[in-house]
Amino acid sequence: MGWLGARPRVLFAACLGLFGARGALGASFYGESYVGLDIIEVSSELSLQLKFQTSKPQGLLFLAAGENDYCITELLSGNLQVRVNLGTGEQVLLSEKRLRVDDLVWHLVELYCFKDNISLVIDKHYEMTGQITGGMHNLHCQHGIYIAGHGGLDVPYLDGESPDFRGCMEDVVFNQREILTSLRSYPGFKKVYEVSLGCNDECFAAEEEAINFFSSRSCVTFPEWRVQGDGLFEFALQTGTQQALLLFQSGREGDFVALEIVKGLLKAHVGRNKSNTTLSSFRLVSDNQWHVIQRRFAERYLDLMVDEQGVRTSLPLQSKPFVSEGPLFVGGLDSRKGEEVKRLELASVPRKSAQGISFKGCLRGLEANSEKKALKDALISKDISAGCKMKSGDNKNPSVTTTEKLLQAEVPLSTADPEVGKPILQEAISYFLVLNNLKVQEGGQAVLEQRHMKVDVELKDLGVHQSQIRFKIKEMPTHGFLRLDVSPKQEMEKAFTLLDLGQGKVWYVHDGSEEPRDYFTFSVSSNSKKEVLLHLQGHVSYVFNIIVIPVNDPPNLKLPQGDLLLVFENSKKRLTPNIIHVSDPGTDSLSLSFSVLGNFNSDAGFLENTSDPGRAINGFTYGDLRDGNILYVRRGHQNSRILLRASDGELVSNTVVLRVMAVPWDFAVANRTSVVVRQGGTVLITQSNLLVEVNGEGPEVDTRYAITHPPRYGQIQWQGSSGEWKQTSTFSQRSVDWGQVRYCSTFKELQLENVTDHFKFKVNIEGKSSEELMFPVMVQWLKFTLLKNVPLEISKINRHVLNSDHLQAVTEGVEVAERELHFKLLTPPKKGKLLLGTKFLKTNSVFSQQNVTDSKISYEPQGRPREHSQDTFRFLMVAEHVKSKDYTFRINFKADKRGIIVMNRGLFVKEGEEKLITKLELFAQTSDNQTFQYKITKSPQHGKLKLTRSSDSLGSHDSITTFTDQDSLGERLMYVHNDSETQCDEFLLMASTAGLGQEGVVRDFDTEHLSTEIKVTVSVELKNDEKPVRVVDKVFHIVRNGQRLLTLANLCYRDPDADFDDGQLLYTRRGIPNGDLVQASNPTQKLYQLRQEDVREGRVLFRHQGADSARFVLFVTDGVHYTSSLLEVSVSDPYGRIANNTGLLVQRGKDSSLTTTNLSVTTNQDDTADHEIKFHILRPPKHGRVLVNSSGPGSFSLHDLKQGHVIYRHDGSGSFDVFNLTVKVKDTYLEVGVSVQVDSESHQHHTQILHSKTLVVEEGKPVKLSRGSLQVGSGPSARHPHSPRTAGANDLLASGRYFCVDFSPGIWNDF
Repeated sequence: MGWLGARPRVLFAACLGLFGARGALGASFYGESYVGLDIIEVSSELSLQLKFQTSKPQGLLFLAAGENDYCITELLSGNLQVRVNLGTGEQVLLSEKRLRVDDLVWHLVELYCFKDNISLVIDKHYEMTGQITGGMHNLHCQHGIYIAGHGGLDVPYLDGESPDFRGCMEDVVFNQREILTSLRSYPGFKKVYEVSLGCNDECFAAEEEAINFFSSRSCVTFPEWRVQGDGLFEFALQTGTQQALLLFQSGREGDFVALEIVKGLLKAHVGRNKSNTTLSSFRLVSDNQWHVIQRRFAERYLDLMVDEQGVRTSLPLQSKPFVSEGPLFVGGLDSRKGEEVKRLELASVPRKSAQGISFKGCLRGLEANSEKKALKDALISKDISAGCKMKSGDNKNPSVTTTEKLLQAEVPLSTADPEVGKPILQEAISYFLVLNNLKVQEGGQAVLEQRHMKVDVELKDLGVHQSQIRFKIKEMPTHGFLRLDVSPKQEMEKAFTLLDLGQGKVWYVHDGSEEPRDYFTFSVSSNSKKEVLLHLQGHVSYVFNIIVIPVNDPPNLKLPQGDLLLVFENSKKRLTPNIIHVSDPGTDSLSLSFSVLGNFNSDAGFLENTSDPGRAINGFTYGDLRDGNILYVRRGHQNSRILLRASDGELVSNTVVLRVMAVPWDFAVANRTSVVVRQGGTVLITQSNLLVEVNGEGPEVDTRYAITHPPRYGQIQWQGSSGEWKQTSTFSQRSVDWGQVRYCSTFKELQLENVTDHFKFKVNIEGKSSEELMFPVMVQWLKFTLLKNVPLEISKINRHVLNSDHLQAVTEGVEVAERELHFKLLTPPKKGKLLLGTKFLKTNSVFSQQNVTDSKISYEPQGRPREHSQDTFRFLMVAEHVKSKDYTFRINFKADKRGIIVMNRGLFVKEGEEKLITKLELFAQTSDNQTFQYKITKSPQHGKLKLTRSSDSLGSHDSITTFTDQDSLGERLMYVHNDSETQCDEFLLMASTAGLGQEGVVRDFDTEHLSTEIKVTVSVELKNDEKPVRVVDKVFHIVRNGQRLLTLANLCYRDPDADFDDGQLLYTRRGIPNGDLVQASNPTQKLYQLRQEDVREGRVLFRHQGADSARFVLFVTDGVHYTSSLLEVSVSDPYGRIANNTGLLVQRGKDSSLTTTNLSVTTNQDDTADHEIKFHILRPPKHGRVLVNSSGPGSFSLHDLKQGHVIYRHDGSGSFDVFNLTVKVKDTYLEVGVSVQVDSESHQHHTQILHSKTLVVEEGKPVKLSRGSLQVGSGPSARHPHSPRTAGANDLLASGRYFCVDFSPGIWNDF
């Protein structure tokens, strides 16, 4: 073995740390830990022994690094791999795949290189051998030796694929020298980075074990949280930390997601395209209690949930989804990542911090996208431990940091036990220098004497004087300085002599910081001209340790925002650490308390604790101040002051005076933004949606919201202390801030239009009330889309799978997973069975889209199809309690080639004309050309089938029921349309083989009888042959000199042609004697022509000017036909009139609805909404109650009448009742009495039809329906003299009013 350099063998032995008294206790490595020896070695032989245990399949165990030579021992996919290169090429040894060593069991590895042989032995049983190319050469280690990691060494043979080792290691012996006996770094010789003594419990932590973060450097790095668009992260935490980083995951192109604690609250971030979307929770998590956290983000939203209380915000629309990249950091960052994240300006990663503010506390149950994250999965960890032993209000943990473990293992350097903690060369040169720790009080100073740095040799024997023993300081103390009372030259050189130590000229002065230890490094040399020993040549560095004795400093009290506190008159002001700040580095802040001195003016105000409101206090703790429990209660207009002093239990702080000034106040609604909720879902109303500010700031006073009009399609709910959500009509700003108010969508029906919801409210603060305000709610209505409804084709008796190629549905507006989108079977198939797996589906059975996608739905026919036919089943879609319309799914049966071949191209005919049916349109045949006979099983509805000539076999020409092939081939069969306004028709046939074959040959009676059902569709081309017909002919009433929208309720035409859009009817008007038709959006623009859709959409306005009564001519055309009519305009003063008042008929003790059928109002005033027509109960009924939505508010609107919200509830007494109403229509009022007839069940009788005669009506024409044609009666009993007069059928018949009757053919048949 040879050496480079002039240092003796004893120095290299010291550098390896081979000497020391302690036994091999093992060392823990945490994924970026390593031990590096800065040595230069040339070795002709190589031997390595080490023991390790780990759960990680990858990792570097050992590296001897040269420029080109190397020896690498590493873990690869759970197996051992050795790579050796001595300058002649790489030799690789790999253990058997079955021999895995990542099983958390101790494994012994032995590697030997001798001559040209290389041998790898595992656990004394498994041996792999190989030959070194070109024989054994010297191993040149210019870059040193590394254990468990490479320390950032950049050489070409390290490809970066093998990470640093994570686990426990012991008994590392390289070339007969043990490496891990000392875990202390020595500058220039040995570097120990993030290694701790012994095997840490986190190496063996169970999957469910909690993780304890206990220092300012704590963090865990996990493999990448794989996110592509959507991401979910869940965990539980316990902490008292007010500000810290919880997790950080980088993405592509600078994107990121993060979660941090800011002022005790969670704050989530999603950074996309250099923009940062944030979302804060409203539940405090820094209370040393366990909290369950869920953080989810998708393409369009970000969710944050704390203990089942969630908040949500929308994310900006992005062209690309979020894609993660890099490792997941939990609890903090490493220094390199910290520099990168500083640019993002997170509160927990300030620019002045090296790596951000790490989390202190406990985490457990970590799951990323439902995949568990435990310590065994970690890549790197720093200053954490397995298991949590936190106490309430205390972040301390029995575990200590890695640095503290090292100090405990190596410091003090000299104690009463001569075998423990001696300096690195002590065993080899213990006769020379003994170091004893210097003790100094915090902020004090102490003299460094010869007893602290004792030269334990007889200098006279060496011929050296004390003044010639020179100590040169290499690294000054970190938390203080050395004061040297020496010559200027020595002071500049930072040096002193052994004589200076004896004369008390060397002092250590502490800077008053709270660090418990300090040290400086130095070398020892001699300026004697005589030859001196090695250890007096200044080549060896020593470390001198200084122990700092803590001193209890008094607290320091100050007012960061000044000594003036502004408080609103007759309100409360919350005191926080931002107003009153106390600092005491030597004392836990929770141990500090405050005293209120003097007798300040209690008439002007006092301090109170929220736990006991209304009672003045004269002291409180820092915990109460931090938690926001201390309030100043202001009374009156006088100014006052508060004298405060803090104490740590022994010493008191300075006294501060906080002056209190009362200021007047007013409030305004600062935030009133809409919330977005999916139909059937809920959404929190947060501070960003609804916020009231007092004088431009968040109020400390109680702010209440009173709902004056509840939402129409949902409820406003409040969460009580039990966690249950209940409907409410009032809530507070604090409930909003704490996430306890939400909107719950309760409307379960299918909504065809994108209508919005809202509620109205008033704000009340200390007796002041706002005007009525509206809060909008955007509801994402669920809509169904049936993307695929492709018939299932069946030709065999086997079971056929129905998958998403046949049936596929999706939703719009609300995202619904396939497993939650269901199909409800309304009518099952008749010719087979529909199955879910092996389960037979019946009426009302349910299956999901996921079942369809997974091919779990199948159809099993009852028998082999003999002819082309069809089976069907009806279904609807259900999701989120919302149902779609009905749909039909078809199963087509196809017979084999031996069956019937049908030619069925359908028919095309013009309205009112006829179409000859030939072989090209309809024909059936077989391979042996059998003759078919056709039986009509369903006749056409809008036409008929006839034969042009009589046939003995068929009989009548018209309305035939059967025909043969000969009728089709002879062109005698014809379809005749009935000239109705229908665009399609159809009829069904049963085609069956006749008794004779081709050319009269008699068929074999054993031949199978064939038949098939044929459905023939008829397409009808409609004609424009009808002129428009007026269907609404009313007098148009308007306020004198006013204006009013012209609507279809006043004027409406209908074109009987079915394919014509009535909205396209064109109106042309002539001169109007008493006004004009103008555009509603621009009343200065007169209208001479308009379409009916303009009237329907409210675009036409009539403005009165002139006579009180007039008529004008309107010409109406559909583009071909014209007609004309008169529109009569009647002018009067504004009015509201009772349109009808029939009274009510109610059973005794029952309810009866009051609707517009019984009571309605008409008016000539413009823009009068149903909500604006109010009915106030002037005199209530005597024998019952009038209720609106099951409550009795005393008033209701026309809208309530139309919706059926108003009922009369009889109390069981009396036989007649009446109640009076005052009706308000804008500025007009009228009174009306509503009579109520009470009828018992014994007097009930059914309506009887007295006589009914056939009514003949010409198509498209009106006809008068009178009592001569139709009359009903109520039986023999006479009407009660006070019974309400109901506008029934006989009343209308008696009045001679007209009905427009439009009978379809199907109705005619039924009639």
